[in-house]
Amino acid sequence: MRVDTSIAHSPSRTSSFDRLRPDRNTNLRQEVSPERDARAVTDEARTLGVTTALASLCARVVNESRSVGTLPSHDDMDDVRRSAQKLARRSVALRDAQRAVHDAVSAGLKGSPGRDVVNSAVFMMQVLEMLGNAVSSAYIDQCRLDSGSDGRRGAQLVELLVADDADARVVAERNGVDVAAEYDVVVVQFVGGSDTDRTSVVDSDTVAAVDSDTVAGAEAALTARNSGRAPLVALTRHGGTILIPCGATTSVDDVVGDLGTHIGVSVVAATASAVPGGMGDVVTHCRELVDLARSLGREPKLYRTGDLALEFQLSRPGPGRSRLRSVIAPLENFPELLHTLRTFIANEANRRVSAKSLYVHPNTVDYRLKRVEQLTGVDPLSSAGLMQLHASLVVDCLARSKGAGSLLPTVVAEAS
Repeated sequence: MRVDTSIAHSPSRTSSFDRLRPDRNTNLRQEVSPERDARAVTDEARTLGVTTALASLCARVVNESRSVGTLPSHDDMDDVRRSAQKLARRSVALRDAQRAVHDAVSAGLKGSPGRDVVNSAVFMMQVLEMLGNAVSSAYIDQCRLDSGSDGRRGAQLVELLVADDADARVVAERNGVDVAAEYDVVVVQFVGGSDTDRTSVVDSDTVAAVDSDTVAGAEAALTARNSGRAPLVALTRHGGTILIPCGATTSVDDVVGDLGTHIGVSVVAATASAVPGGMGDVVTHCRELVDLARSLGREPKLYRTGDLALEFQLSRPGPGRSRLRSVIAPLENFPELLHTLRTFIANEANRRVSAKSLYVHPNTVDYRLKRVEQLTGVDPLSSAGLMQLHASLVVDCLARSKGAGSLLPTVVAEAS
């Protein structure tokens, strides 16, 4: 029973290995220049290398599935799709990608136990179908991106740059985009509220969902404002990532302001600078800043690292956090004292402005601050005491919020 030959590629078809042999296509090689011939061999070798990577991945998936007797997992299929999409971006023919799949399944079928040939063949055909569909869908998705709108291609380029993918420059060149030496990375999130209340405090649980047409219009407006050095924009209904070439005439603040105007809701954003090939940690850092601002209920606006430096450091794990939080633990049953202390700090220790915000007499503020000192042992009217209480409130707020953030292992440059 020769089941393996039904799924293997035809022996009459020239393989990638054969095309690299110097004794084939001799007449054709005599008609081209040595430079063009060398370039063709180089391209062929590159194609062979990336196709081999897909073949190795498929072989691993086949062997694991065969050994445990279950079909490939969703994560396995995602890996295959990503590998196939990389081939598509490098203009490797679909038949070459599918041949890699067929070879892997053929080898797996040959290695199957001989005592249950029929069931093994049926199982491997199911694996072949899953792998083949994953590769085909990756190629179809890439075709849609290549033939789609400028916004869609820009979003794809942002994703590749953010992922530090080596194919980013290839895709950029194909779409006529010059990759800048450095970018201001901007992570944005749309939150509840309209233009009329953009300075209001943001509820950490409120995330706006903007309709797709509005998002598309905002992307088009941002990318059309400065041809040649236009921002690269990748937005969803809830937010996204913007890459602004450093040195562009459009500033980060202007881009975020224009985005809020087009979207029609409040925007919490964070920015830092990064170079291509080193954007992954910077994007993670900016997302943490956005989450931090929302967790602390800060004003919806653009934040840089320096704006939340103390709060960011206090969100890192360490023994000091528990000690700081214990400072204000005695105030837990006195909400009016906590509210007064937060207001006093927010108003830069101005008791009269704080009293006006609280709708109380300044003497009431003094009395409550004195009670804070009695309960905590820390004087909020001294600069050192106020700093300690401020840090304690930040730690307490982060501890009560969802996902206070994780340790960032790298140093991130401030945005321009």
